[in-house]
Amino acid sequence: MTVKETERLKTEPGREYYPVIETHLIRSRRVAQTFRIQVMLPAIKRGETTRFPVVYATDGNFAFDVLKGISYGMQQSERDARRFIVVGIGYPDDSPLAGAILRARDLTFPHYPKLSLKPPPVEGVLVPREGAKDFYGAEDFQQFIRHELIPLMDERYMTLPGERTYFGHSAGGGFGLFTLFTQAELFKNYIASSPGLIYHGESTAGIRYENYDFVLDQARRFIASEKPLTGVKVYMSVGSEEEFEPNLSQWQLTSSFYRMAALMRRAAIPGLQLTTEVLTGETHMTAWPISFIHGIKAVFGTRN
Repeated sequence: MTVKETERLKTEPGREYYPVIETHLIRSRRVAQTFRIQVMLPAIKRGETTRFPVVYATDGNFAFDVLKGISYGMQQSERDARRFIVVGIGYPDDSPLAGAILRARDLTFPHYPKLSLKPPPVEGVLVPREGAKDFYGAEDFQQFIRHELIPLMDERYMTLPGERTYFGHSAGGGFGLFTLFTQAELFKNYIASSPGLIYHGESTAGIRYENYDFVLDQARRFIASEKPLTGVKVYMSVGSEEEFEPNLSQWQLTSSFYRMAALMRRAAIPGLQLTTEVLTGETHMTAWPISFIHGIKAVFGTRN
């Protein structure tokens, strides 16, 4: 593991400062991958010993720069959010598309529709190591988060034990629900933005799927198992316009969202507090920052 840390701003004792970003490169034992982890602390006073909840976000190369600005802004008023640490999970390149292929490995799980992904024709896109797994790696990714990432964050930073929130968009939203249904204790709160829940049509791998309810089926199995939850909060959202985007038509994102919301509400899962929202007028690429804002307020109790 290597760590790169920028110089902290010099401030007078007792004054708040805008925190710098610390970057960690972690070579995982569970995944054949080095991850770039970016961490932003909240504004704190010199010598303060407060512990903070942590928000873990996937797709760090693409999303972290936006999330750090939103997070700092929200923490300026307790009406919006309590102070929290932001952790972006990404890959070792500065390109926002560095994880465009690797995310298909780390965020997909058994029964996920098989896709054949080709790197986009831009610089900086990383691919799995030769001979390494290139799909269905979500369980390994969970183990990386549980056994390697969280212990490092808890050791190095003033984290509040057990106060962990997950945020993910698209495949990241699906990974969040997969984790909720398989290892719910990994996080206390889940923010699932525009998750892929079903697939209907031919995939890029040439496989035909007919109304394939792969995450809804997982939700049904979880509900049938009657596994207990304890104080878990879930915020789930989708853009109203995502249903009509041609390149996403097989996912039926908005209509399947309504089906998932109805299923989970009917189940009234004990120990689960569920908030759902359709974001009017938003598309797949405009919904996620709003989902993060509304989700943080929902799970931290500052928004009904």
